[in-house]
Amino acid sequence: MRIIPNQGVCDPHVHIYNGKAYMFSTHDRGPGQPIFRMDDWRIYSSDDLLNWKLEYTFHPEETFLGKCEECYATDAAERNGKYYFYFSQAQSCIGVAVSENGPAGPYRDALGKPLIPPHMVDTYCYDPTVFIDDDEAKTPYLLFGFTVIGKRYYIARLNEDMISLAEEPRPIEIVNTWENDACWVTKRNGIYYLNSHESDYATSDNIYGPYTYRGRFWSDAYSDHGTFFTYHNQTYFTYGVPENWGEEPVDRFYRTTKIIYAHYRDNGEIVADPFIKKAGVAQYDARWDEIKSVWYFAASDELYKKETADGFEMRGIRDGSYLYYPNIAGMRQNALLHISGRPVPGSACSIEIRENSPFGPVLGFCKVTDESGEILCRLENSYGTHNLCFVFRGEGEELLRFSGFHFEPVKD
Repeated sequence: MRIIPNQGVCDPHVHIYNGKAYMFSTHDRGPGQPIFRMDDWRIYSSDDLLNWKLEYTFHPEETFLGKCEECYATDAAERNGKYYFYFSQAQSCIGVAVSENGPAGPYRDALGKPLIPPHMVDTYCYDPTVFIDDDEAKTPYLLFGFTVIGKRYYIARLNEDMISLAEEPRPIEIVNTWENDACWVTKRNGIYYLNSHESDYATSDNIYGPYTYRGRFWSDAYSDHGTFFTYHNQTYFTYGVPENWGEEPVDRFYRTTKIIYAHYRDNGEIVADPFIKKAGVAQYDARWDEIKSVWYFAASDELYKKETADGFEMRGIRDGSYLYYPNIAGMRQNALLHISGRPVPGSACSIEIRENSPFGPVLGFCKVTDESGEILCRLENSYGTHNLCFVFRGEGEELLRFSGFHFEPVKD
């Protein structure tokens, strides 16, 4: 589902600052262009991933570039209370701007010249990604480049000031590499994940590589320039598609942005749910056959997803754990909720269904027994859209393994 339709929002890089999601994006000029024409960069914010506010438009005239219609991909980072906006011009160079007023700007050109000038290394110098590692020093890195026609991605450590290089850029080796641009790096369980356009990805135990190609984890039109982020203990993948995908002719130079949930198998492979590319995140429908437990908008910190024989379930549930599913549309009055879960033997568990938060009004309550496979819970709710929070109570180190829920269908 498109999150900011008909605005040309593309190349999304989302970062969480002060409890809010900030999207640093490019901006396609409009439909019907013969090439990519992008006149500025934009910053949007959201606290629900559905409603996005335009916070700031950064014009190339405010930088060393001057007037430019090739405002290519951007990224951002925070360090020592300052925010840094990395931008690229066509396939040529990368600059950096700084804000001392917060992630929404305003930003000023930090150098008055490129951080990565044209021809600095043997690749096209654009599409920057900034990665802050989780080591003690929180080491920052800049990645950029292009792997077509024999070129490679490059990586360089940044200095503490975030506007200068601590080393010469090094090429990144990818075993069985792809041909594309728009690299992005994330890290999970000590493994670095490098991905590109069209959802190709590779992994390594070293930020510099070598990386081993793992395949393509997602398909939706032409999955353009995708990045990962984590918000409220949920992992998301955000990417671009043509705004008019499904029509003829497809306008590949006027794009829009989508967000989906992302999950990791036990072997580290990335997977996602095809259903969500149409349904979108952070909203649900009571008429769906199932709302999977791993489609939550927010979860308490101790909870985690675990691969099962037929998908994923939520694990780590203990007393006080919660999962939040806002914007469930079409709920019937006094709805009957079917909850699918496997109780942990020897535990005593109950579930409170609350409105709006873990501390909101109780709409329903049910006990889980050792024999439970499907748990029924009658709610006291009005007709319409509700924000449901599942709060788990009980004794034991782990109470329940939760796979999903659905609502009793209304019979004609």
